[in-house]
Amino acid sequence: MYDIRQFRPTLYFLLLLGVTGFAVSAQAPAMWIVATGGILLNAWLVKTGRFVPMSRILANLVTLAGLAVVTLEVHAGDSTPILTIGHFIVFLHLVKLFEQRANRDYGQLLVLSLLLMVAAAISTASLLFGILFIAYLFVSLHCCLLFHLKVEVDQARALYRQPVDKVNPALLRQDLQDLPRSMRRLTGVIAVTGITMAVVVFVFFPRGAGSTFLGPMQTPPSQALSGFNDQVGYQDIARITRNEDVVARVELYHNGEKVVHPLEMLLRGSVLDAYTGSDVSRGHWQWTRSRGQEMPTDKDDVTGVTGASLPFDGGPGDRWTQVINLQPTATNKLFAMAGPINISSQHEMQVRYYPEEEVLEAIPPVLQPITYTVVSTNQLPTTAEPVKLGTDGSEIDPAVANYARQPAVCGTDPSGKPLADYPLAGDHQYDHEIAANFERDLRTNFGYTLDLTNIGSLGGRDPMAAFLTDFRRGHCEYFAGAMTLLCQSLGIPARFVVGFRCEPEDFNSMGDYFQVKQSNAHAWCEVFTGEKWETFDPTSGRGIDAAASHPYLADMKKFFDYLEFKWASSVVAYDTSNRKNLIDTLDYEFDRSAINGGQSASDWVVWVQKRLDAIQKDFASPTVLSCVITGMIFLCFVAVSVFLVERIRLHRRARRIGIELLSGADQYRLARQLRFYDDLLRILAKHHIERPRHLTPLEFSRSLAFLPADVYRDVYRLTELFYRIRYGGVALPPHPRRHLSAVVHRIQQSLDGGADDQLWTR
Repeated sequence: MYDIRQFRPTLYFLLLLGVTGFAVSAQAPAMWIVATGGILLNAWLVKTGRFVPMSRILANLVTLAGLAVVTLEVHAGDSTPILTIGHFIVFLHLVKLFEQRANRDYGQLLVLSLLLMVAAAISTASLLFGILFIAYLFVSLHCCLLFHLKVEVDQARALYRQPVDKVNPALLRQDLQDLPRSMRRLTGVIAVTGITMAVVVFVFFPRGAGSTFLGPMQTPPSQALSGFNDQVGYQDIARITRNEDVVARVELYHNGEKVVHPLEMLLRGSVLDAYTGSDVSRGHWQWTRSRGQEMPTDKDDVTGVTGASLPFDGGPGDRWTQVINLQPTATNKLFAMAGPINISSQHEMQVRYYPEEEVLEAIPPVLQPITYTVVSTNQLPTTAEPVKLGTDGSEIDPAVANYARQPAVCGTDPSGKPLADYPLAGDHQYDHEIAANFERDLRTNFGYTLDLTNIGSLGGRDPMAAFLTDFRRGHCEYFAGAMTLLCQSLGIPARFVVGFRCEPEDFNSMGDYFQVKQSNAHAWCEVFTGEKWETFDPTSGRGIDAAASHPYLADMKKFFDYLEFKWASSVVAYDTSNRKNLIDTLDYEFDRSAINGGQSASDWVVWVQKRLDAIQKDFASPTVLSCVITGMIFLCFVAVSVFLVERIRLHRRARRIGIELLSGADQYRLARQLRFYDDLLRILAKHHIERPRHLTPLEFSRSLAFLPADVYRDVYRLTELFYRIRYGGVALPPHPRRHLSAVVHRIQQSLDGGADDQLWTR
């Protein structure tokens, strides 16, 4: 064996798979285009004979320069270390490709490709990458086997010391004939064995904790959420709303029953109550927390089924259980519905709880996908105690206060007195009506937009004052911030809340869960109206451009997201607790089978009888009968069509091999038996070798002595077999037919290769 032609194409395909997998992980399409272009360019240069290897010195200098750039990037902390290393490995791919000289370079490319996929696997847990990774494993196994075979062949060629052009081409073709099939079989056997062992190890020996080992190196900066910190600027929410990445998936239960229909859901994240205004020391025009001390939960570690109870018991009423699969956000925020009373998780995590704001935070920040369960009342807590939170600490522009006092904005009482006068005098009986009027005014008289180019023309003015009195357009952060300040300017406690709003269209009916994207980020206002906090959403719907999506396209997106969700929850999140649940379930099923074994046979008979009765009852329906009759007619039509097509095909074959004058039964029987001879004639005709009419089949086969010896021998033997079947009455069983098809296929390969090598001439 002197050439392994399959190795280089397989190697290039493997490199493309590795680069594609890393590009999916790093979300770097530009890198993928450059790397793919470099690989394809190298393949084209090698195939056309134009490739000239790069000198070793130049390759080393380029590699050192790339290493210096990577070192500076890691030191600067501008990107995730794992992804930076992955980009450097892609760079080494290109250097090695244009430096390749010997098998050592091929081996280094295989190692680099494997390291690249390892870096990608550390950085992502997406289903698309999982599919690419599985394909990569199969291809890499096949490529490694071919590489080992190539090394052995090269060594044997060096010892044999005979030029390739002096070796019998027929011998080379014979050596390479069964190589692809043998390699595929060997790859398949090894792959099936490896997958079986991997599944066993994965199921019974799952990974442990260790999430903090590579956690800081995993989360790409692009996945980090802005707008969910203790300080929120006026570009944060707008930056989130332009992002369609999935943040979380939420399974919702109402009083123990899973929610299987769409509804609107608010997930609270950050609660801020102090507006800095123009105070430079506190930050220009930002929302912050004025105060609020964290309160530890009953258990700092909430791992387990029962989790940790929170100080707010909720009292009697509805319970909403949220099973939240949260992606890495690089923040401490844990999102939940209002009124959380219990939190639990199967992951090792600690939670900080702020009772005044009713928000939860994880310690440390979420750098790994986590799943946690929160039980909430979906009601903000009721209290009779005076609440100071939400009135102190905000710097309010006079223009905002003047706008709040306008009777058309705050409303009037039956006597025509502005309602704003009551809270300013310490009377809070109209706080709810005032907040509702503010909400109505903002919804009605203002427009929604994500175009923030008007921010540059403020001229140092307060954005809230300019929003209310000038451009009167903005995104949700402007509306929520304006309403919060309007209430606070009258002495009504109010606070600014940032979280996610899930609409009915965000509900995935395939898996009965809500898909929470970064574009679902939202801001709203909570106002204390005497005895409890109430939620108000003043964001206007005017000007919102609903993204038109085809129903089938939307369903397809939901289907793929469902696959992604099941992949993350069932495969990526599989750990020791899942293994214990699996073993307990299997043990329970075995015990139940042993207990009910004596009744299983009789139960099965009863079940079959019931099904037969139901089928008999269904067949009595006219609709079912009409469907059955239509189906039978369709099957009959298909059967007749197949029969006619087969007869036409056999008749044409009989005419090609010269038995068209026989009776119908004998003609069709021999046409089936002599398919191999018809295939042989068609292959020869493809190479412009046709039987003249004056020659018998045997004379024609003897005239083909100019063909290679092995081809001539096979053609002559097939012709002899043709005579035995045609005139001797020999019947050909199915198994020899398959063998003859393989012989004809071998002749075709020999003729195709011979035509290229010019081994024969007519």
